[in-house]
Amino acid sequence: MPPNSERRAQLLDAAIGILADTGVGGLTHRQVDERAGLPAGTTSNYFRTRQALLEATAARTVDLHWQRVEALQAAIGSLTRDGIKALLTRMLSDPDEQARGYTLARFELFMEGTRRPELQPFLKDLQAAAVKSATLIFEAAGFTPEPQQMEQLSRLLNGYVFSNLTIPGADDPTVLVDNLLRAFFDA
Repeated sequence: MPPNSERRAQLLDAAIGILADTGVGGLTHRQVDERAGLPAGTTSNYFRTRQALLEATAARTVDLHWQRVEALQAAIGSLTRDGIKALLTRMLSDPDEQARGYTLARFELFMEGTRRPELQPFLKDLQAAAVKSATLIFEAAGFTPEPQQMEQLSRLLNGYVFSNLTIPGADDPTVLVDNLLRAFFDA
């Protein structure tokens, strides 16, 4: 019987939750089975090795990120510069628990990618999705941003989000967004 795609997604979503809560060190087949509420051995039937589980979790994270890009593209409409400011400020403000968990898992994968080069293709896809999100936002306001600008902006925003998650209590991101918009588009 071929693997059930819904069960596979359930396992990988549980794995993403584990990455967010305990990091890569806590990602085991047994922990995924428990988190998903499935019988022991289910995860190992889908992913024979821990490496296969980690890579599949990274691939699922990429898929979810691209789904967010598609949702953004469908919902964004047109924006003014103030609309960009409001959207970016909201994106950089304290996320809800689901977004926070997803973001922690994503950063956990980035950190693990420094030790496991086989994760790099997934991380490049995650970065491409982040760049696409930034590009969509600016295009919605009538800008034609350079790809290099969007790559740089995405990296800066990721750094801010990482700092905000790891050292809570950061300042209101409004000033940061104002400065970034000025630096990137008024120069």
